[in-house]
Amino acid sequence: MPSRRSILKKAKAADLRPQAVDGSWLRKLLDRGRTFFRRPSRHGDQSVERHLELMARSVERCDWQAARDHALALGLLGEKLGDRGLVKKAGRGLRRLGGGNRAWQLIASSKQVPGRPEWDGNDLAGRSLAVERREGDLAIFLQFASLLGPVVAAADRCTVLVEPRLAPLYRRTYPALDVRPEAEGAAAVDADVFACFETLARHLWPDEPTARAPFVPLEPDRRLVAELRGAYLAHGPGPLIGFAWGSLNKSKDLPALDDWRALLGNLPGRFVSMQYGDVGPALSEFERWAPGRIIHDASVDQLSDMDRFAAQIAALDAVVTISNTGANLAGALGVPTVVLLDDGFRLSWPAFGETVATYPSVRLVRKGGRAWASAMREAGGRVAQTIGGAGDGS
Repeated sequence: MPSRRSILKKAKAADLRPQAVDGSWLRKLLDRGRTFFRRPSRHGDQSVERHLELMARSVERCDWQAARDHALALGLLGEKLGDRGLVKKAGRGLRRLGGGNRAWQLIASSKQVPGRPEWDGNDLAGRSLAVERREGDLAIFLQFASLLGPVVAAADRCTVLVEPRLAPLYRRTYPALDVRPEAEGAAAVDADVFACFETLARHLWPDEPTARAPFVPLEPDRRLVAELRGAYLAHGPGPLIGFAWGSLNKSKDLPALDDWRALLGNLPGRFVSMQYGDVGPALSEFERWAPGRIIHDASVDQLSDMDRFAAQIAALDAVVTISNTGANLAGALGVPTVVLLDDGFRLSWPAFGETVATYPSVRLVRKGGRAWASAMREAGGRVAQTIGGAGDGS
């Protein structure tokens, strides 16, 4: 498996201009997304196999209610059979399908560590709690950050193990939180009870929206936010709109650079690149469509300094981006954001609708079987509504 250092080195050097795809390649991509639930059952259980097959068919025809019903059934079967993998897969599917609190119950139970006391939602007064992700990508720390407030207030001491690049954001947002790098490991933390982030969601995000722990945006370095915003507005009047277009993930169907032409040409203000990698070739093309309005800040490197990247995003009036870490970070910061989604069944975002419960400021624009140019026009319209009366922002 490549080291994190080698992956970052590759990402920094990559020219991530999206490549055109032919119809057969795209069909294969969509097929992979729609077969998320197809898996051989190690139990040979016919009920499992039947629900897996019906689940896959439901996803393929976008029958989300039926897909949710089969995911619920798979969760119950996974619990009955003691199959943690099936429980996790059902929970992750339900999360995409509007499965409510049941999604968190299933994912949390699949992540429990044997022999370690898991928080059961009871009073934390006089007790210490340690929170960790256990597995999953960086987005987990962004999607669930709001849940730390209630437990920090309730526990005698709350420790959280985080990806080191996010430690400054966490410490600034929750000064009473004991933030430690993940490398230390939960085994080195002295706590009465433990929890993964989904355990927090299970107890603090019930089905009733009015009872949910409220969204709390992460707190960027405000001095740096003001510094970056001032530097960007020195290029000309705002609004400031962040954008990102490329990914190392070759399974994504992404808008071609030319699909950004109308969006860049029709919106006012400056466009700030949030893209990692070798952005030079793409920016040269964008500059032709929005001459003098493209900003690339080489002092911001999201791959090594997430805090400065967060300050850059917080300095913006709006963001329009493909699905990536920047989209999640913008949502966690509460910055108005439009996320462009292809038609794959992806785990990061809801399978339907335009809102995201964990990020109130995010709106989703789905390709929906259209040409990307049509989806980009919709995205441009949403950004225009968002920036509304935004001017120079000073």
